[in-house]
Amino acid sequence: MNLIDHFSKARNAHEMAPGTVFFTEGDPVGPMYVLLSGAARIFLGHQVIEIASPGSIFGEMALIDEQPRSASVMAITSCRVVAIGKAQFDLLVKEKPEFARHVMKVTADRLRRMSALYSELKEAHYEAAAQFRLRPRERAPHAGIPT
Repeated sequence: MNLIDHFSKARNAHEMAPGTVFFTEGDPVGPMYVLLSGAARIFLGHQVIEIASPGSIFGEMALIDEQPRSASVMAITSCRVVAIGKAQFDLLVKEKPEFARHVMKVTADRLRRMSALYSELKEAHYEAAAQFRLRPRERAPHAGIPT
């Protein structure tokens, strides 16, 4: 589904300045956003998870599971966005199955990327632990300290 085409004439589109924070990790449930133009940074702590570009969505997880925000999002450039609240989201899912599939695909893609990142981190952890175990113990010079 081409979200830019679908929402291009939306009357509730808003212009956001660079540096605008859409939401912060841990914030309560609010709308999801469709990015019509510009770029936004999706991040956890200081780790960038994704750079959202025109046609991207963010904030959808909170609408789906009604849990606090799982990441933070900030405008990198001037952005034009459409905010979609719960009632409109539910209506879109009901009336436009391709919208529901699109949201599910985006969520699945993000889950796969996070799973791959987790696997890489786990492997790096195991490699670091193995290196640590292989290193001979370093001892302080014998200066009257019992060893």
